[in-house]
Amino acid sequence: MLIRVAREEDAPAMARAMVDTYMAAHRDQMPAEAWAKRAQEWTYEVSERGWAQTLREIAAGAAECIYVAEEPGADLAGLVMCGPAEHAALPHSGEVYALYVRASHQGRGLGRGLVQAVAAHLAQLGMSALQIGCLAANVPARRFYESLGGRLVDERLFDEEGVMLPEVVYSWPNIELLMAIGSAGLEVRR
Repeated sequence: MLIRVAREEDAPAMARAMVDTYMAAHRDQMPAEAWAKRAQEWTYEVSERGWAQTLREIAAGAAECIYVAEEPGADLAGLVMCGPAEHAALPHSGEVYALYVRASHQGRGLGRGLVQAVAAHLAQLGMSALQIGCLAANVPARRFYESLGGRLVDERLFDEEGVMLPEVVYSWPNIELLMAIGSAGLEVRR
C-alpha cells in the first residue's frame, strides 16, 4: 500500500472514495432527511469538481495538504486532508479536515498511516499539535482516534445540510508522539 500526496488527476477516484465512504459511514449517524438530501445532491461529479478545485488551490500555494492511499491496479483505498486548525484547541495546531478509508481496507493500519503522513507534513510547517473532529455518533471513528492516543478536548455543533449535529474534537498535544506510532507495510511518499 502506498500513501502519497494527491494530484489533480486523482480527483475522480477521490470523489468515488469520499462519496462512497461518507455515505456508508454516516447513514445511521445523522437524521434520515439530511442523509437523503446529501445522497441526492452529492454526486461523484460534484465531489470531483470540489476535489479538483481544492487540489488546484493547494498547487497554487494553499496551506492544506491531501494524501491518498492506493494499491497498484486498484481504486483509492482512502484519503486524508489537513491544514491549519481553524478553531484550535491548542496553539500551533493543525487539523485533519477529512479522513476516509474504504470499509474493505479498514483494520489494516491505513487510517493510522494517513494520519501520520499529515502529522509529518504539519510538523514540517512548524505545527506541534493536531486535532480532528467527528460526529459524536461516529463510535468507530471515536474508538480509532482514542486508539491513537487522541484526547477528547471539545464538543461543538456541525452544520450538515442545514441540520446541526453534535461533533466531538480529539487532540494530540504533541504531534511527534503521534508520528512515532508504527504503521507496518505502508510506504509514504511526500
